[in-house]
Amino acid sequence: MYALNKDNVRDITEKCIGESEFERHALYALHFMTENIHTSIWVGESYSSIGSDGISSGLYQKLTGSSPYYLGFVDLHEGLTAIAKGFAGDEFENDIEFIRDATGEFINRINGEYVIASSKSDMMLDMEPQLFLEETEAAKVLKPSSILHIPVKIGNSEAEMLFVKMNS
Repeated sequence: MYALNKDNVRDITEKCIGESEFERHALYALHFMTENIHTSIWVGESYSSIGSDGISSGLYQKLTGSSPYYLGFVDLHEGLTAIAKGFAGDEFENDIEFIRDATGEFINRINGEYVIASSKSDMMLDMEPQLFLEETEAAKVLKPSSILHIPVKIGNSEAEMLFVKMNS
């Protein structure tokens, strides 16, 4: 895992994600994390899985365009709670609705900024509302063909950022 901060976000993104088609979007997401989650953040080496292997319960938002995909954040060990607490600045650790709402707004802001920046370079994307999906439901709804997993540690909590490509 690599410690992430405002000064090294590009280097860490390149080191952990490499030549992925999602590198630019991951850079936006990790930069947004450093700006808006006020605790220590570490990022691990990305890895890929095929089909539904590796899909987890979490919050997902679909980006539509020429090649639609989902950005998701999944909970490994209190990761969504840490995102919600760090982003919203509140400690509603046992309030599932607060955690989902704050994490949903977090994803919405990341994707919103990414969509706006992409439109400036003539790449037209749009976003659908976020979905909280349990593991079995996620496999059915997302119909993943492949998943890019990016491990993220926020304080003492763990999550994964997922980029989910769908079967046509």
